[in-house]
Amino acid sequence: MQNIKKISQKLKILNKKLYIVWGFCREKILNWNNKWGDIDLVTDATPDEMMKVLKIVGEIGKKYGTCIVSEWNEAFEITTLRKDIWTINNRKPARVVFTNSLEEDSKRRDFTCNAIYFDVENENFIDPVWGIEDIKNNVIRFVWNAEKRINEDALRILRFIRFKNKYWFELKNNNYFEILKQKTDLLKNISVERIRQELDKIILLKNNVQALEDLKNINFFKHIIPEIDNLEKVPWNKYHLEGNVWIHTKMCVEQLNKYYKNVSTNDFNLLQNNKLILYYTILFHDIAKYNTLSFDTNKQAHYYNHENIWAEIFKNKIACRLKFTNTQKKEITWLIKNHIKLFMLVEMRKLKARKFMMNSLFEKLLIIWEIDNSGRIPVKYKEIKEIKNIYLKFKKVLKNIVFLTWKDIMQKYPELEWKKIGERLESLNNEILVKN
Repeated sequence: MQNIKKISQKLKILNKKLYIVWGFCREKILNWNNKWGDIDLVTDATPDEMMKVLKIVGEIGKKYGTCIVSEWNEAFEITTLRKDIWTINNRKPARVVFTNSLEEDSKRRDFTCNAIYFDVENENFIDPVWGIEDIKNNVIRFVWNAEKRINEDALRILRFIRFKNKYWFELKNNNYFEILKQKTDLLKNISVERIRQELDKIILLKNNVQALEDLKNINFFKHIIPEIDNLEKVPWNKYHLEGNVWIHTKMCVEQLNKYYKNVSTNDFNLLQNNKLILYYTILFHDIAKYNTLSFDTNKQAHYYNHENIWAEIFKNKIACRLKFTNTQKKEITWLIKNHIKLFMLVEMRKLKARKFMMNSLFEKLLIIWEIDNSGRIPVKYKEIKEIKNIYLKFKKVLKNIVFLTWKDIMQKYPELEWKKIGERLESLNNEILVKN
């Protein structure tokens, strides 16, 4: 904050002002004392004027009034107050007109909670569209006309869902969801990368279960991930009493939320570093049940081989469509493919079971297994405890096992051809693994 005030002092030389908008204002009003939120700086100085007193190190958004400023070894993005004229592909303004009016600048913003300005010099809020009142009343409201705001930038559909559920806001206008539903197909004009960025943030919200339901209600899944939209159409059999697979999926997401809330110190790093992997695996783990749904003569539903079929669908279709990284694609595919195999761990041959548990993704799989069996009716408490105990016992054994290395094999069997060394190494280490 100290460096921001120094920038404000430099702009004051030109009789220009510096303001903070976005998350900083929202969360300061909400008294989220230990959170800064998004720091977004705006000024009535034009880019050319900023260059006279500030160190500009980037002008990638200069035509939109945005400059990257570096002062005292800290970088800031500063945008000139502006009016947006028309839009391109429901995302970017066709052109902008600079202004020195906060009122004019506020008209181009999405929600009233994002159109509050904090005067850096005077340390007071300026609120052209009554955003402070909306925040205090716990409501989310588009700036003026909702349809116009969405037409300007269709990504605001997802941002609406995110802000609503991040801050537990209520709707200012009961027609908002109907408007969003009518406009959701505009998201097809938005880059997949930007959609994924918003979806990543939404799925990690504390109120993510309601957020997912909101996405379904505005037909987001229907347009972008139809495989999820179909889950509600898949009934359970007599072994699940949740009603349908969509209900089960939401219950699993809620169980994963609880898991994170109660995580032990030992598991913290594993969980924190793999949040997106785990949440997306849970979201997608039963999607192929729609593709594999069949009924027997007693009208009981079955989903034969759904985990293998869906692993392939995810890897070859959804992961590509949503631009998952190669690591995310690989890990989520493996977790989906193996998520119901854990119940067979009790009956597996010793070698197969232990090699399975040595997989680098096994601990994530164990979490998925526990969540999948906790997010159902009835919960399989006995099975969860049994599988976890098998793994805990094996971990203790594994600590005392000393495996052979390539060097050991080459010294012990110098006559072996190079291609045979790996085979002998695996064979002997398998024997070691089984004997202990």
